[in-house]
This record gives sequence, structure tokens and C-alpha cells, in this order.
Amino acid sequence: MEEVEATRESSTPTIISLVVHAPDAPAPQTLRFACDWDVGIGGSVWTSGQVLAGHLQQHADKYRPLFAGKCVLELGSGTGFVGLMTAVCFAPARVLLTDLATHVASLERNVALNAALLPPSTRVRVAELSWGSAEQEDALLASLGDGADTVDTVDVIIGTDVAYLHELYEPLLHSLRRLAGEQTLVLLGLNRADTDTAFFTRLEQDGFEYYKVPDEQLHRDYHGKDFGLFEIRRGGDGRTPRYFGGRGVAASAE
Repeated sequence: MEEVEATRESSTPTIISLVVHAPDAPAPQTLRFACDWDVGIGGSVWTSGQVLAGHLQQHADKYRPLFAGKCVLELGSGTGFVGLMTAVCFAPARVLLTDLATHVASLERNVALNAALLPPSTRVRVAELSWGSAEQEDALLASLGDGADTVDTVDVIIGTDVAYLHELYEPLLHSLRRLAGEQTLVLLGLNRADTDTAFFTRLEQDGFEYYKVPDEQLHRDYHGKDFGLFEIRRGGDGRTPRYFGGRGVAASAE
């Protein structure tokens, strides 16, 4: 995983840099993210985001086919750290960065900071989404078929540190139920110390199957730590998590 660096430019927000390897770029590229605590905890880059971004890059050959030309939606984008990384490295057709209204301006600023690195075929959009808001969820889905885009479904949903409070479980699950289709892959980076087993019980009850990515597939710095990655799909019966215990994307073809 590439080193993440933080710098402060005069009185402006802290700038976090992430070096990535885009497939068609002649050299590594550096993404820049403005972090601002004034907008709340989502205004910074957290370790779970670094873990997920690092894992996706480490296993890029296996994840790229799932992202390329597809629609990616990031829940609780914060700075857009993981969402913009996938936009640059995996060339999806569309990336939707979503968060509360208080974070929209910050997200738009980070999209502008990295606009020159985005593939010409990738469209990045920022949208407000309060989890559990049926109106906003429906508006997001309705927006997928606008313009010349042929994308009409969400193929991949990503999120980090999205289940750190019990009161977030139900609204988060509401949005997952509405936005995730039968073939959607959900990738969540979670702090296992903050995420209760009740969250996974509710996932199963809502018909989702989940798979914990083994620590051995993460960067060595995170082996045995509190940070975990989970692949989630629809298909559970509320009793037997058939996907749990499977091999997962990064383990396929090994």
C-alpha cells in the first residue's frame, strides 16, 4: 500500500495525498484530498478508508473487471478518498459520491482537485444522501439513466466506517436494501471494535450474505488489527449466510 501523506497549506485544510497506479498511466499518480474537521468527522481520512483503498490496489487485477465501465456508489463518502481512487484506477462509467448535505461542498472540492486524473470515460457526481431517506434514494436511482449514459443500476457500493453507531444500522440497511440490486457487490471497510455483531445479524435478516476478507489478504500493517473488510451481496434467506465463509473476490482464481 502506498504511503498516505498529510500536509497543511498555510491556513487551508490539511491535504492528504494518496499515490495510485492507474493501468494506462505511464507513472504513479497522486490524488489529493482536502480534509476539514469543520464539517464533522467525515471531513478526514480514516484508517478503514486506507485499508479498503490499499486492498483494492493490492488486488487490482481481480477487482478492476467488477468496476470498469460500471456504476459505483460510495456511501458516507466524507472526503471521497476511496470513491475517487476507484474512479482513477478502475475506470468505472460513473461514480456517485454521497454524503450528508454538510459534506457536499467538500466532496465537490476534492473532485475538482483530482479532475485532471479522471479517465475521460468516467463521470463523477456528488449527491446528497441521508441514509434511510426514500426520497433521496429514489432520486439517486432515477438519475442513473439520465443523459447519454447507459448505466441504469448500481453495480458496486463502497463505504468505510459506516456502522460505528447502533442508531446508524437501520437507516444504513434501508439504503442498502433500496440501492443494492441482485448483482450488486457491497464492499465495506469497518472498525470491528466499533461495529457490533448485531449489524451482521440485521444484514442476514434483510437477506444479505457477507464474507469477511481474511487479514492475510490485507496489507501486512493491518494483520490482526481492529480493521476488517467485508464483501456483501443479496441472496441470504435470513437464516443461513451462504456467502459467509466463501472465498471472496481477491481469493478467486488463486
